[in-house]
Amino acid sequence: MAFSKIDLRNFRCFDSLSIDISSKSNLFYGKNGCGKTSILESIYVASSGRSFRTSNLESLIKKGSDAFIIKAYDDNTGSVLEVKKAKTKPINIKMNNSRVTISELVRAFPSFSIDSKTFFYNDNAPEYRRKNLDRGLFVASPDYAKDWFGYFRSLKQRNSALKLGDITQAKAYDSLLVDHGERLNSLRQSLIMEVKQIYDDIVYKLIQENQRANIFSNLDIYLKPGFDISQGLMESLLNSNNIDLKRKNTTVGPHKADVIFESKGLLIKDIFSRGEQKLLSILWSLSQNIYLGRAFNLNPILLLDDLSSELDAEMLDCFLPTLKYIENRFVFSNIVDLFDSKINEDEQSFKKFHVEQLK
Repeated sequence: MAFSKIDLRNFRCFDSLSIDISSKSNLFYGKNGCGKTSILESIYVASSGRSFRTSNLESLIKKGSDAFIIKAYDDNTGSVLEVKKAKTKPINIKMNNSRVTISELVRAFPSFSIDSKTFFYNDNAPEYRRKNLDRGLFVASPDYAKDWFGYFRSLKQRNSALKLGDITQAKAYDSLLVDHGERLNSLRQSLIMEVKQIYDDIVYKLIQENQRANIFSNLDIYLKPGFDISQGLMESLLNSNNIDLKRKNTTVGPHKADVIFESKGLLIKDIFSRGEQKLLSILWSLSQNIYLGRAFNLNPILLLDDLSSELDAEMLDCFLPTLKYIENRFVFSNIVDLFDSKINEDEQSFKKFHVEQLK
């Protein structure tokens, strides 16, 4: 399911706001402080029960109010979602008047945020790239979630045994780690390969319109699994026993995986400018969003705050044609409208909102 309309009450700077969202691209623009990011945040809260800006949901309640309420509607299914957070009370989520958990919410209305860390995806630690990869699979595939939890429960128990110096007890969890870990690795590998094909197709189309986009072609993008794939996970665990005992921690396995981006053997973070890195991150996120929609029959919303930050004129011109290849809802913000007369709004299902005029 996907939102086609969202209503806000007492959320951040808004007393009341109602917005009809395009099925493809949506731009919210206006000066700093007018509420652009808050609108994107409200969509994320409505689809995840969490904010991408703060862990304190109470801070999202408009000053002087007792609670915020977000209502979202799906015209295709007739589904109605209500998310309410009152002061000193837990978040309350209802779908068609029935209470649901956050896990049920994120699978019903999946959304993904391209935040400031995602802009420089390749500069972040491997843990960030793993989490980015896992969140998509976690939302899309219940089987992946089961293996993820199974793997990390076993990993925690194995590490507890290693801290006690008991290698025999630690090895008792190896078969569970291998069983869950191999499936995690297989699904991650498949996702990377499928997303890479979509990414390559988008870049090829962009090059036809702007040769500057050629920098994003012929990249090597692959999963580094966290263990020696030629040995397999079980043998890798056995070979690491001594170092694991010494470090009191499991040093190999899918929990050490990483997503690698290279060009001619060089890491992207070492050769791309900040603007090039940001656009690469956007293109990769868009490609992953398209994959999740196609492979798992989802309608995921992709959120991007402050598009033009760090992007020079060349990179913005590279980005523009991308809007033609959006397959799911893409909601983004910018200080100014950069798209006047540059795109066919009707043809591309593109809607623009001047936030200062919405109040």
